[in-house]
Amino acid sequence: MDKNAGKYNKFYKEEFELASAILKAERGHIEWSTYDYQAFTFKKPMVSLVFYPHKTSAGNYHIRVRNQGSKDKDQAERIMKMLYKKSGHNCTFS
Repeated sequence: MDKNAGKYNKFYKEEFELASAILKAERGHIEWSTYDYQAFTFKKPMVSLVFYPHKTSAGNYHIRVRNQGSKDKDQAERIMKMLYKKSGHNCTFS
């Protein structure tokens, strides 16, 4: 059980806002998640992505993104690459 489920909006507000700005042109829907180990999700027709917290070996936390059963895998891959590139020089959205 994830003790932070439904509370990630307190920890990852900046990442949510960054993802929202990057994904604005994609015309999908980004929202906070209440599921265990999920911070927020992005959905549009044929694409479903989940953003989740990850602890690095150095003990730092950041948000990673993965495909969540998208039917258009190429489009999902394109969006994930765009998130990574546009987030700057860090490990967010890797």
